[in-house]
Formats: sequence, structure tokens, C-alpha cells
Amino acid sequence: MGKPKLNVIKENKKIIHPKSRKAKQLSKKVSRDLKLQKRKGESNVKLQFLGDKLAWFKENMDQQLEEFTPKDVLELIQKYIDRNLVENEQIQLKHNIGGRTSRQHASREDHIRITREREMSQFTSSGFETVDFLNPKALEIFKSWTGELRYLSNLKLQKFTKQFLESGVSVAPEECTSLHVPESEDEEEMDEETYDTNIVSENVEEIK
Repeated sequence: MGKPKLNVIKENKKIIHPKSRKAKQLSKKVSRDLKLQKRKGESNVKLQFLGDKLAWFKENMDQQLEEFTPKDVLELIQKYIDRNLVENEQIQLKHNIGGRTSRQHASREDHIRITREREMSQFTSSGFETVDFLNPKALEIFKSWTGELRYLSNLKLQKFTKQFLESGVSVAPEECTSLHVPESEDEEEMDEETYDTNIVSENVEEIK
């Protein structure tokens, strides 16, 4: 029995004029796809940063506490903001050894300073975003979080200001936030966070 013949139909390809309506449509589609791809990559980086940030809080929080007071949250956030001070002191110590005039590790030193200033500014003004520790249900869910980025949407986030926590009020402000990743150009982007190369891995896997 002979082999069946395959009927190959070739598409009649025509040259598209660069100023035609079809060319404009294709150009618009390609441009939109590139923007969406870029935005998706940026969102993945922000998710990775948020995941590492919350992982730090889970690792450094008191797991035995069933309820957090404003003072507990205040101390935990302040500890996070000051997390790189020891490293900065070590850099300063190296500068003083041997009377060096050049700034060794200047890039890392500047990064630590700028990051701390930004986070402290958020904490004293618009609010520092983390888990809603004052909400018992949100705290329980956070304790059961395994660190996987795909479950970040299950966590309830809240912006705390230093003034609010120092007041000792045990009920969080009304404006609570939840994780949201924009997928289209019409949606708002997440707040930009400086990518901390000290805690975020270089290879960011795509979030599915």
C-alpha cells in the first residue's frame, strides 16, 4: 500500500504596504504585546520582592503570639527597616581600617541608605505595607502560608503608619489592601518597590 499523498496548501502571502491600514494594525498589536510582556515581567519581579519581604516577617515574627499588639507590629516593622544596619556598620568599619580614602562597596552602601530612607519615609507618612497583624484571621492565614508566591493573594495586607502604631489603637485603619497584579493597560500598576538585590534571587520564575 503506497503512502498517502499530502496536499500542502500554501498561503498566498502578499507584501503589506508600510503605510496601509493592515500594517498599522499589525504594528499596534506588536507594540501592545511587547508592553504586556514587559508589564508581566515587572509584576513578577514585584511579586518576588513582596514574597521575600513577607517571608522575612514570618521568619522574624513571634510564632507563639496568637494576637499582636500595635507595639509588637511597631517593633517588627522597625526591625525590618533596620535589617541592614549591621552590614552597613561592617562596611564603615572596613573604611576606617588602614585610613582608606576611597569608598569600598560604595554601591551597596548607597543602596542600603536609600532603601532605609524610602521605607522609613513610607512608615512615617503614607504607611508601610505588610500583613494585617492586628487582624486575628489574617494573622492565622499568614502563619499557615508556606512561602509560595502563588498563594500571596490569600494574604490580607495593611498599611501601618508609625504614628498609628504608637497611638496604641488595636484596630487597623479601614483602608486595607489586597494583592493585585495588573494584566491589562487599563488596570493600575502596583506601587513600585526598589528591588533589594541582597534578599531577592537573580532568577525570577514566571508566576503561573
